[in-house]
Amino acid sequence: MLLPTAYTHPKGTFYLTSYDVVLLQAGYAFTDDTQVSVTALPIATESFTVLDFSLKTVLVRSGLVRVAAIGSVSGGVGKDIGVEFVGRVGGVGQLCLDRRCDSSFSLSSNLTLVGAPIMANGVGGIWRVGRTVSLLAELATLVPLSGSGLAEFNGAALGGGVRFHLVHWGFDVALVRALNSAGSVVPLLTATYRSSP
Repeated sequence: MLLPTAYTHPKGTFYLTSYDVVLLQAGYAFTDDTQVSVTALPIATESFTVLDFSLKTVLVRSGLVRVAAIGSVSGGVGKDIGVEFVGRVGGVGQLCLDRRCDSSFSLSSNLTLVGAPIMANGVGGIWRVGRTVSLLAELATLVPLSGSGLAEFNGAALGGGVRFHLVHWGFDVALVRALNSAGSVVPLLTATYRSSP
């Protein structure tokens, strides 16, 4: 749903993803092992756009195990603030439950490089239950690594849903809930188009 896996698209593939219509992502696979993506959240009322640029490359693809490294810059561009970005590095390990990796478990971690360091961690699972249907589950956590909240568990979100697979299209219908006393359940609708390589 939201957490990365170690999967990369085939060489020459481009893809477009919409998260709840407002968060948009586009990506392109330079090789079978390396892809780049840009994610944007325009906020028209504030003349501000949140942006993320990420490069993911597979380091290990052996049997049922995949490992990928991710480098990113995230921030925003706006009339009042100009351009502000923060670097991030991370990685993800994926254990496939079958040769095609239609079902798998993933463990990811991501760390900001400047400012107050924050580590985002996540664990997720994909279970293929039919030719065109998979079940999804994710748990994401956020831990500050400096200041008064040093190494304290600072937040978490739990999500689950269903993914529908077509030849060039994929659709996720999910619910995500913040795990705190006032945690509300938020629907997440995702649509992805992927070209042929």
